Amino acid sequence: MKRLAILAAAAALTAMAEPAADYASRDIFTEGEFFVGCNYWAKNAGMYMWSQWRPDIVEKELEALARHGTRVMRVFPLWSDFQPLTGDCRAGGSYRSYRFRDNQPLPNEAGVDEEMMRRFRAFCDMAQKNDIKLIVGIVTGWMSGRQFVPPVFEERNVLSDPEAIMWQTRFVKHFVREMKDHPAIAAWDYGNECNCMGARGTAMFYNWMDHIAMAIRTCDASRPIVSGMHGLSTKEDANAPIRLNGEISDILCTHPYQFYVPGCGKEAFNTMRTELHPTAESLLYRDLGGKPCFVEEIGNLGTSCVSDERTAAGMRCTMFSAWANDLKGCLWWCNSDQEVLDFPPYTLTPNERELGMLRQDLSPKPIMLEMAAFQKFRASLPFRKLPPAKTDAVIVVPEKDGGWIPGFGAYLLARQAGFNPRFAGAEKELPDSDLYIVCSSERDESYTYPAQRRFFDKAKAGATVLVLYAGDSRFSLLREQAGVKVDFCCLSPCERTFTLATHPDRPIYSWDKATCRLLAAEAEVLGKTAAGEPVFTSFAYGKGAVLLCNAPIDRQTIGRADALTGKWVQPYYLVFREAAKRAGLKHVVEKGDCPWVGITEHPTKDGSTIVMAINFEPRAIQCPVAVNGKVGRVWRGEVKDGTIPLAANEVALFEVK
Repeated sequence: MKRLAILAAAAALTAMAEPAADYASRDIFTEGEFFVGCNYWAKNAGMYMWSQWRPDIVEKELEALARHGTRVMRVFPLWSDFQPLTGDCRAGGSYRSYRFRDNQPLPNEAGVDEEMMRRFRAFCDMAQKNDIKLIVGIVTGWMSGRQFVPPVFEERNVLSDPEAIMWQTRFVKHFVREMKDHPAIAAWDYGNECNCMGARGTAMFYNWMDHIAMAIRTCDASRPIVSGMHGLSTKEDANAPIRLNGEISDILCTHPYQFYVPGCGKEAFNTMRTELHPTAESLLYRDLGGKPCFVEEIGNLGTSCVSDERTAAGMRCTMFSAWANDLKGCLWWCNSDQEVLDFPPYTLTPNERELGMLRQDLSPKPIMLEMAAFQKFRASLPFRKLPPAKTDAVIVVPEKDGGWIPGFGAYLLARQAGFNPRFAGAEKELPDSDLYIVCSSERDESYTYPAQRRFFDKAKAGATVLVLYAGDSRFSLLREQAGVKVDFCCLSPCERTFTLATHPDRPIYSWDKATCRLLAAEAEVLGKTAAGEPVFTSFAYGKGAVLLCNAPIDRQTIGRADALTGKWVQPYYLVFREAAKRAGLKHVVEKGDCPWVGITEHPTKDGSTIVMAINFEPRAIQCPVAVNGKVGRVWRGEVKDGTIPLAANEVALFEVK
């Protein structure tokens, strides 16, 4: 009944008649703050909203969104509408001169449609009236699988063609100069997923981003620039590396759709993999890129993929998890269902038609009510900001090949095991920590020798280093540093079932594409197969220890659907629990053997700790805990003697003194 009351109260929120007093100066990316909202295309026209401008419809829609708690929106001045360049074309496709729309003279030096600019300003006025701040994706030339570029550039690569970049630069400067005075705009964004417009190599994309960023900052250095990209990579030589985006952008972002990111979408929407995917990917970007990050686009891909009820339940966990880890916000894709639209992509991709928080009649869907309830709950708390979460370990990901899959697997195992990690790239200096988890290799060159020396030196200095070994791993001085000896390696697939000495009744199955058999030389055996082959070992190295697991359990966690949900899961996380124990990790709330619940701790300045526990399962869980202190205020859920009872996909938030 309490849950229904919260949702009912959220649904009854009234629209803001005017912006709040802090509207003009509000910084939506302040530490500890967290915004929710959506990406916006008008419900009557989708991405043609500017050419089919209906301010009456837009105004009512913004009022409805604000009434249900939307305070931030990402919006898109469609490039082909705002800079509709045509030209005087020679044979072969080169242009003698550039023209405007229907072969008219250019209205200004940038070829920008002034009527579109007036419409965009009117839109900003409506947003201000409804207390909504805007992130503006300026060069929106890619949207929902379609390219929207000026006609003269339809056959060119707009990320490398010098004339296309020249006109983009003119457009950006004109747009920013015209709009920089408007208080509705909180940040600039390069554009929607611009790396999908033809990125071919790191240098090409770096140069394009640098041109656009300089154009923005030349005209407005007061607002941050958001990356706006999708699917960045840990690889240093990728088309769009994380570190490159962090170097040029002020704010990073993720678009963590369950079916469009490798290793995801293998279970229901309201289970652990999908609910923690946005947090894990965003933390990877933040930690490697060195800039704040938020969930810029997220959605359920329509009711052909998941019910409205599971969507709301899953997003509850996702929002609380993102907030707990100091991500800056979460924007849904998108504002309203668009089943009335009869042009691509809506006619070609059915799930594009039903992705909204509102229906066409502006009534709220369960996801809208859930986001409003989240906002209402946060507003009811006595503290405005949640202190940063304590982190216990560093996950080291390779940067010579893809680090997302093993990094995501290691993150999930850490959360199952009861601690909260951060990420670091292997090819740069590592932050200090008591525990390091080195992700498994994809190939023999995953980790350079300097990278190997870097994390083994951490063990030598006193840390515990858990190395997840694979058949393709090639480490120098392995015996000296890990106390094990290579017997043989071969390219045959490898299947192993092993148990830990601490859990002889919990068999752990592992598969690898190649075989590397190790012998325990000087190492202590912590886990082995029934035939006695050592799989999990420990070795004192310098002042610390090197633990080695000869099974890529991080990749196995992503490869299997039975590692994360259900009453019985593959117990890969037990390896991480043993590593945490040997590293001496301590917590205010020690979680028992309950892999479905994640706990974060937030130390406050007065010495108490705010604790958040999230049940990532679509069933009730009794999570065993040991509380090292006195439970104080409880703002959500309950804490009983030795147990945190959690309803399906629910959250407990309480204080320990």
